[in-house]
Amino acid sequence: MPYFNNQDGYNLYYENINPDSENHTIILLHGFASSASFFKSQIKLLKKNHQVIAFDALGHGRSDHPTEINLSKNSRYDIIRDLEDLLKYLGVNSHIGIIGHSLVGGMIGQLYTMKHPEDIKFLILLNSGYIIIDNVIRNIFYNLLPYFIRMNFLDVVKNSIEEILDKTIPFIITALSDTLAGIKLTKDELFMKIEEQIFNMINEINEYDPSHISCPTLIIGGRLDNFAPEIMSEELHKKIPNSS
Repeated sequence: MPYFNNQDGYNLYYENINPDSENHTIILLHGFASSASFFKSQIKLLKKNHQVIAFDALGHGRSDHPTEINLSKNSRYDIIRDLEDLLKYLGVNSHIGIIGHSLVGGMIGQLYTMKHPEDIKFLILLNSGYIIIDNVIRNIFYNLLPYFIRMNFLDVVKNSIEEILDKTIPFIITALSDTLAGIKLTKDELFMKIEEQIFNMINEINEYDPSHISCPTLIIGGRLDNFAPEIMSEELHKKIPNSS
């Protein structure tokens, strides 16, 4: 199985299919707690006419899983760096299309496209949105929220954040019990770390501006998706100029 070594010394699993294709290279980006195998069915179709590259982000799938857990480290920057290094390693630097899934793969796709606008020719977002759930605390917090809050995340959370935190933090601490076994944090320190992450997430949403995405963008949302409600896809469509 093919692996490449990232800048931190970890082995990341990747797939490079049909590398001699002269058409666009398509990059597949999976969501949190998923892997490149999520795209198994899509790869069968795409590889007929395109070079297809997929990789398992650190801590996912067949890539290395660090033994030390950082509860609040945002993985987006490392994933973008690893993708840049992988494409350089494979000699791919232009005529790229990105397909990103969910609130991590989709957001990584958006951020990468804005960072490398000259290289990305199209972007496809599957069940994505404007929230990035890229660390342990954020993922647990978001999974605890009922559907009606996810549908109106920013409006509800900014007006009821203290009440929501009071109700969710005890469950977050319980969910983290195994992970926290080797981490020396007091309950107050953990509470502050969780609270900081949630406020950071709200600020990021307020500041996020995907209008700089200039390539053709196809946004696909699932009407029955409880994790990334369809309304998030509708909001992205309003904010990304060349989207459908």
